[in-house]
Amino acid sequence: MNAAGTSVTLSLVLLALGASFLATPVCAEPLPGQEGLPPELTILAEPPLDDQIDDLEDVADYAQENAPEGGILAGIKKWLSGAKQPRALNIGDLAGHVAELKGTQVAVEGIYEVQGENEAVFRSEGASCYVALAGGTQAEGFPKSGPDGLPARVEGTVEIGEQGLPLIRTQKLTPAIALSFIRLGRAYELDEEYDDAVEAYSAGAKAGVLSRYRYAAFARIHAAELALTQLQDKGSAKKLYDRAWTEFAATQPNGDAAYHTWIRADDAGSWQKQTVRETIKEPLDSLKRDGFWYKLVHAFVKIAGGNPALGVLLLAVVTRLMIYPLTKKQLSSMRAMQKIQPQIKELQKKYKDNKQKFQEEFWKLCQEHNVNPLGGCLPLLIQMPILIMIYRGIRDYVVQFDGASFLWVKNLALPNMPLLVCYAISMIAFQKMTQKVNPAAAMDPQQASQQQMMTYMMPLLFFFMFQSFPAAFILYWLGTNLVYFGEQYYVLHFARDKEAPAAGESRQSSGGMVGAMTRLVSRDKRKDGKQAAKGPSYEEAKAAAQGKKVGKKAPKSGKGRKGG
Repeated sequence: MNAAGTSVTLSLVLLALGASFLATPVCAEPLPGQEGLPPELTILAEPPLDDQIDDLEDVADYAQENAPEGGILAGIKKWLSGAKQPRALNIGDLAGHVAELKGTQVAVEGIYEVQGENEAVFRSEGASCYVALAGGTQAEGFPKSGPDGLPARVEGTVEIGEQGLPLIRTQKLTPAIALSFIRLGRAYELDEEYDDAVEAYSAGAKAGVLSRYRYAAFARIHAAELALTQLQDKGSAKKLYDRAWTEFAATQPNGDAAYHTWIRADDAGSWQKQTVRETIKEPLDSLKRDGFWYKLVHAFVKIAGGNPALGVLLLAVVTRLMIYPLTKKQLSSMRAMQKIQPQIKELQKKYKDNKQKFQEEFWKLCQEHNVNPLGGCLPLLIQMPILIMIYRGIRDYVVQFDGASFLWVKNLALPNMPLLVCYAISMIAFQKMTQKVNPAAAMDPQQASQQQMMTYMMPLLFFFMFQSFPAAFILYWLGTNLVYFGEQYYVLHFARDKEAPAAGESRQSSGGMVGAMTRLVSRDKRKDGKQAAKGPSYEEAKAAAQGKKVGKKAPKSGKGRKGG
C-alpha cells in the first residue's frame, strides 16, 4: 500500500474512533425498565432520583421563565430588529453537513456531558458533537453543580474539530425548555408521581410543538397514557390524545410519518419505536365512539355503504335540507331587497347629503313593500352552531377517516391543500352572491366598500385557520356551499312571488332584535273586526333600532291609520 493509501486509511480509523468515543457516554447506568429508549428519555441511576428531580425542576422553571417570545408577532419583531437568529438544528443534521455549516450560527438541544474544563460532549437523537465554551461564556440557569448530565441548549458557531467531527464554539449555554420538562416527566413517572408527570409532560409537549422538537410527540402521548391508565381520567386522556393527533399525526411530503413515539414492547420494560398514528388510533377511537356526534357521522357513513367521503357529502346534503326553511326565508328576504334596489339607490342620490332623511325614507320604503332588511341575518347565525357541532362529530370520527380517500385526497384524516383551495374559492363565490343583495351595500357606499373587502378577507382568514383541519371537514363544508348555491339558484330564479308574504300579510313573531325590527316594519292590527295593516312611524323604527320605547297616541274614533 502506498503512502497516500495509508494516510486515507489512518484518517478513516481516527474518524471511526472519534465517532465511537462520542457515541459512547461515560456515565452511570440507567434505571431498570428503559431499554430501547433514546438517551434524552432515559433517566440514570445516579445521582439519586430525588436529586435529579430537584435539579430538573430548577432548570425547567428557569427555562420556562426565560423562554423567548413565540408566535408570528415575535418573529416579525425579530426580523424588523435585524438581529441575526441562530439556525435551529438537531445534532444529526449537524454531523451530516458539518463542512457546509462551518461558520454558521446554530442552536442545538441535547444532553450536556462535561469532558474537561470548558469542554463537553453534546448528545441528542442518536448523534453527538463537541462543545467548547468561548472565552467568557458562562452557563446560565443550572444548579451549582453545573450543567453536567442535564438538558441544555447551546448557541454558537460551527467549527470542525478533531477527526473532522463537528464542534460548536458556544457563546450561550442555557437549559432546554422542552427537553427539561420531558425528562422531568420521566423522573416523576419513575417516582410514581403521575399527576406531576402528566403536568410536566404536557408542558414539555407545548414547548416542543413551537420548536418542532421530535420528542414532543412522546410527551403528549405519554401524558395521555398516564391519564388513562394511572389516573383513570378518561376526559383528560381524550383531550390529550386528540391534541396529539392534531399536532403530530401529519406526514412528510414523501408520505413518511413526521413524528414517532416509543411504546412498551413487553412486561420487562423494554420499549420500541412506533409512528404516532399507529400508537394513538385505537385508544383515541375507543374514547370517542360512544359520543353522540361520533355516532351521527358513523350512521351517515353506513348509509353511504361504508364510504367515509360519500358519508360526509350525504351529511352535508341532509344538513342543508334540514335548514332549508331558514335558507329559503333568508333568500326570499334577499330577493325582496333586490327588487327595491333601484329605489334605494334613488334615495341615496336624492339624500346623499342628509343621512338622517335617507334613513327615514329607507325605512318607509321597506315598510311600504313589507321588506325586513335584517331578514337575511338570522338564518346565517342559526347555521353556525350547526356547523360547529358537525365539525365536532367529524373530529371525533377522525380515526375512521384515516386512510380513506376521495378523488385526489389520499387521506381524509389529514389536511389537504388543494381541497382547501377549492373551499376558499367557494367561499369567495358565496361572499360575492351575498354581497349582490346586501342591504348595507345599497344604503352606504362606504359599507359597500367594506363588504367588498370582506369578500376576500374572510376566505383568506379561513384558509389560514383551516390549514391543520382534516380534509373530511373541509369536504363537508365545501359540500354545504355547493348545495347552498343550488338552493339559491332555485329560490331566486324558480320560486314564485307567492312564496314571499304579500304586503299586509301577518307574520309570525320572533324574538330578539331581528324579531322586534320585523314586527315594527310589518306589524298587523285588527280593528272593528277587519284586518288592517299598520306600519310603524319613522320615530318608532328609529327608536326600535336604538332600543328605546315611543309612546303612542290614541287613534281618533272610527278611523284607523292605513299602512304604507
